[in-house]
Amino acid sequence: MHTITTARPATWRLPIILLGISGLRLDRGTRYRPARLLLFTAMAALYYLLTPVLTTPAVATAYATAVWLLYYGGLSLTLGGPGRTALIARFGEDRAYAMYEVALGLLFMNQGFAQAVVIYAYGDSLPAAIPSWAAYVIGAALMAAGTFTKVWAARTAGLDTYYCRDMFAGRPLKDAGELVVAGPYRYLRNPMYGAGNLHAYGWAVWSRSLEGLAFAAAFQLGIYLFYHFCERPFIERAYVRS
Repeated sequence: MHTITTARPATWRLPIILLGISGLRLDRGTRYRPARLLLFTAMAALYYLLTPVLTTPAVATAYATAVWLLYYGGLSLTLGGPGRTALIARFGEDRAYAMYEVALGLLFMNQGFAQAVVIYAYGDSLPAAIPSWAAYVIGAALMAAGTFTKVWAARTAGLDTYYCRDMFAGRPLKDAGELVVAGPYRYLRNPMYGAGNLHAYGWAVWSRSLEGLAFAAAFQLGIYLFYHFCERPFIERAYVRS
């Protein structure tokens, strides 16, 4: 997710990247692949069954708030606190990372679904002065720009970077050691956290959801807080050479 990668860009196919950034990694080994597929499918089915309940305004707000706390609080405690060292000591690095990776994937899924139910629960709340055609055009443009940037950045940096594998290990990856200078990193310092989140705003604008815009901003604020307090100190300690 940050700006460190191996010297060679990723070459995975687009479906693998899209699934990976949505929470399902199929690019790394085969041992856990069936379990991951089953869990991903079960979560999608559960979302479908619970949609009528989750899309009521009060429940949608509570659910999205809980996901925000679990996502950024859990990620910070695991990668920036004692969580990863405790897991590694208990299960060994490889197994601990596999567990963390699945848990983080589920949080990715829940983050996307949480924003979706908020948008659905609070649709058509933008000021009436904004015409529908403008909301559609602006929303589509933002969704296209954000999705393109995030996929481009994930493909350039690799899904291990997207899942912060080096932070979990507490050291640079085997082949890593330099800041990314390819792809969108030639133009933006951190495209995944910045332009890569425009799709969330676009979806909210398309649906004319003021609350959706607010939650999109809250989730983006959360990742920048994680970056400032946890990720950047790790990058400076592990990668930046004086």
